[in-house]
Amino acid sequence: MNDAPSSPALPRWARAVDLFTVALLVLVVQVWAFGRIDFGTWLRIGETWRLWLIIVAAACLRHYFVPHPSLPARIFGFVRRGVRDEAFRSTWPTTVTTRLAVLLVGYLGVVAVGFPPGAPPIRVSNNEAANLAFRWDTGWYMQIALEGYRYEPNSVGQQNIAFFPGYPLAVRAAANLLGSQRIFGERELPPGMAMEQLQQRFLAAGLIVSLIAFGWGLMWLYRLARQHLDDSAARSALLLMSAYPFAVYFSAAYTEALMLLALAASFYLVGQQRWGPAAAFALLGGITRPNGFLLAGPLGVIVLKQLLEKRNAGAPQGELTRHAVIGLTVAALPAFGVGLYSLYIYSLTGDLLAWREAHTAWGRSYTGFPTLFTPVTLITEQGLVEYTTSQPIEALNAVAAIAAVVMIWPITTRLGLEYGLLMLLNIAPPMFFGGFLSMGRVTSLLFPMFFLTASVLSERQRQNLTVGFALLQGFTAILFFTWRRML
Repeated sequence: MNDAPSSPALPRWARAVDLFTVALLVLVVQVWAFGRIDFGTWLRIGETWRLWLIIVAAACLRHYFVPHPSLPARIFGFVRRGVRDEAFRSTWPTTVTTRLAVLLVGYLGVVAVGFPPGAPPIRVSNNEAANLAFRWDTGWYMQIALEGYRYEPNSVGQQNIAFFPGYPLAVRAAANLLGSQRIFGERELPPGMAMEQLQQRFLAAGLIVSLIAFGWGLMWLYRLARQHLDDSAARSALLLMSAYPFAVYFSAAYTEALMLLALAASFYLVGQQRWGPAAAFALLGGITRPNGFLLAGPLGVIVLKQLLEKRNAGAPQGELTRHAVIGLTVAALPAFGVGLYSLYIYSLTGDLLAWREAHTAWGRSYTGFPTLFTPVTLITEQGLVEYTTSQPIEALNAVAAIAAVVMIWPITTRLGLEYGLLMLLNIAPPMFFGGFLSMGRVTSLLFPMFFLTASVLSERQRQNLTVGFALLQGFTAILFFTWRRML
């Protein structure tokens, strides 16, 4: 927690005691709400009176030696500053309205349109509202969060090692906070019913992680956008991104929201030279998605630009060296995160890149340039109307990909090399390994597209485009939540 500028400086030990006290209070609330907490086999917390004794003792010790500012005053000040923060006030209406609207449209699609034959293939509840977030790849993430990774060396089908651990780890932590450990421990439920409740708890945790990560990511994006845009354009950029037709994934138990948080926060924090939190978010990007290591390139560009500015300003060699070592180390952490996961996969499979090979089961294999021209050939042979009628989802993905490619150069010239490199590194590899497959989903994370769009359009044009995006997002939400393929 940060104190207000007028508050007396707290000793580090007092800050540590305050943090420890707040953590214990969180545990007390969790035990009260959800029951016993198990930390493996070495620690179980079922009663809170011991925690209360430690809390009271720690608080008394801290306030005896450092009475001001008090812990309640610090907590109140932290919350007040957070609520008054410009980034929070500018983004929470967008977060709430767009994410809940997508879920509402998805639910209405389920009850009004229904499922195609054979769907849904898996579910965790007969209640369609409770089951809503369980779609498509969600099953893989929930399996990893619940059971961990499995590898079948003789299998040629899909395997869960293709999915990186960042999001499942966050889901497992959130599920534990929601009392998932207690379901099999204290309740006398039939095994089937207990497993169903456990799955529902993990699914709820997954959706909560996605929604919180998206809202937090938008706050970092707003701060980043304000470096390039005025307030109105910055808000419009975030609204355009939230209404983007393929932004439906931000309302699902998918990795997109967590990756957006890692991208936005690391970009902003490296730019501000706040190395500690920047390192955490950079590493998060590396363990959340297979292409997360590519974030190291744009972050490295930001650090090199800072070094050039310092050198031109006459900074001493020692300062330049320290900045280079710390900054480039932080920039390299996304690649380090991928390396950590690769080492784990090696211990499981004997192959560092087995996770990459697993992606071929989803159609992610090198296709090169020819696949990119397939839509052009089909349009030439069939005509535009016939092509879009027979391949509507591929057409939407192709439009998203082509728009992103066209924007790379103007983004580079207007926003900076790091933004253009982010675009290029996230567009080229998936297009060469699958053509236009899932390119709408890929582009949903490319925030420079929306910064550029907001900077070149008038206010009325931005509003009109947002409405058009939202209508198409409603269409993709119905497809997604009713188990109709929209890749």
